[in-house]
Amino acid sequence: MGLSGPEQGAPALASGRWVERLDGVANDISELCGQRLRADAAGFLGERAALVGRGRRGAVSVGGACRMVAAADGVLAVSLARTADADAVPAWLEIGHLTGNGLWAEVAAGVRDKPVADLLERAEWLGLAVGQAVRPLPPAEPCSATDTGPAGPDRKLVLDVSSLWAGPLCASLLGGFGFEVLKVEAPGRPDGARYGSPAFYERLNQGKRGTIIDLGSEDGRRRFLELCGESAVVVDGLRPRVWANWGIDRLEVAQSCGLVWVSITGHGDGRAGLGDDAAVSGGLWLSDPDGGLPWFVADAAADPIAGLVACRAAAEAIAAGRAGLVDVAMVQAVSWVRAGDDLSAPGAEIFRRGDHWVVRADDDEQVVLPPRSGV
Repeated sequence: MGLSGPEQGAPALASGRWVERLDGVANDISELCGQRLRADAAGFLGERAALVGRGRRGAVSVGGACRMVAAADGVLAVSLARTADADAVPAWLEIGHLTGNGLWAEVAAGVRDKPVADLLERAEWLGLAVGQAVRPLPPAEPCSATDTGPAGPDRKLVLDVSSLWAGPLCASLLGGFGFEVLKVEAPGRPDGARYGSPAFYERLNQGKRGTIIDLGSEDGRRRFLELCGESAVVVDGLRPRVWANWGIDRLEVAQSCGLVWVSITGHGDGRAGLGDDAAVSGGLWLSDPDGGLPWFVADAAADPIAGLVACRAAAEAIAAGRAGLVDVAMVQAVSWVRAGDDLSAPGAEIFRRGDHWVVRADDDEQVVLPPRSGV
């Protein structure tokens, strides 16, 4: 709640049942790996905001790169985190150029009379991360897995071919359980998280070795596949078609190398997705009681959710001595954790007591705490 609701005034009243379910995922990882994680679910959800000093902003994401906007027949969560995203806005809105009235003002005006389905389709073509504020039915499982047979001989190497938050978190947690993690970056295209908070980047990548591999070259692919033959786990955050374009079959590599390949994507297909818009697409958002645009819940919550779900799936496969391909779609993981909960908190009230906001439900009172980091 400390990261949910309007910037000014009381935080949003919200159910915490989904956080309890995510705590169950964290506990499972601890049991599988034989030691406690560095934080509980709330710690992972709030650690970036705690490290950089961010707070709730209502219909603007905690990080500021994603915003809710109203289309003709629904509400979208639009992420414009990269320079290329802003450059693609005119094509997305089917206008010649931006007029200089401010990027977000033009986005709001440009989507107002357009159907959601058309906007989502064009966003997919252009690689924009755009979600819709819906409440999808929860899936039976938080991710999908394909077993390819027994794992290879005992290995302790994890290849981290991911970036930003979810994948690096998964690899970092495995590193905390005794695995050696090798972070693989492309020449000229380092992990985008390097340009954000240094403290948060260090939190996710401390203790990892690094290497540069050009997977677009034949020599680079050969080197990567050689490393796969020495690895227990590969963690990637690339869309499936990227691997297909390189001629790398993830399922085949998992089987031939006897490893667990964990693939984290926004939607499990070709659509782009980032932590905030994917969380909204999975149903993790709150209605404004005054009828305004919906509010974001926590900070890019789909990232830590997917990272924990991915780590648990990898740990389960390792414990069972099995190899395979694990597909973690952030939207699916969020919807599963939410488990049909609309996040409402009937019968609860929130009030001010001294310097703190307090939630009262029945005879129980809880102080709304600011975000905290795990270490």
